[in-house]
Amino acid sequence: MAQMNRNVNLEEIDSDALFGIDALKNQSILQKIVFFGCLIIGVLLNVLLPLFFETPRILCVVLFLGLLLIGVAFGCNYTEDMTYGKYMFYFFFKPTTPLDYKSTEDVGEIRKKALELKREEELLLRQSKQADPAAQRKLLIKVICFVVAMAVLIGAVFIYSGVKDKNNLHHRVEVTEVEND
Repeated sequence: MAQMNRNVNLEEIDSDALFGIDALKNQSILQKIVFFGCLIIGVLLNVLLPLFFETPRILCVVLFLGLLLIGVAFGCNYTEDMTYGKYMFYFFFKPTTPLDYKSTEDVGEIRKKALELKREEELLLRQSKQADPAAQRKLLIKVICFVVAMAVLIGAVFIYSGVKDKNNLHHRVEVTEVEND
């Protein structure tokens, strides 16, 4: 018996798309009302007009297709933010909107920014070179004194703890009785 292998990628399944139709995903409530309203009205007209008004069948089909066209144009999405009607308008009329933007990759601006950064770096380097040597010596003496004081304090703590625990012997085993056979 043949085995059927089905590979389903769960990321590709869109729960918002009704019946798996991509045009019915990302619809707003108004779009759903327009699409399904046009569809229901078209079916009702196609059924009821010939029954009650003896309308020719071709006219009913044309009315149904017209309502279906309106429902699809304004109720279905071509992309996430564009309906089929808007897409068709852009496709046929090709409206142009001028785009005014400033390129973020302008070589001249990049060079200007690099020169500014280089100037700032040179300024910081000059400031560090112009630091007062006497103030630097005082700071160095303070740091050395602090380090020596901390070393003496830590050494004193270790020495005091060693003297205090001299009489405390850990892991001393006392023999209480020895048996000879």
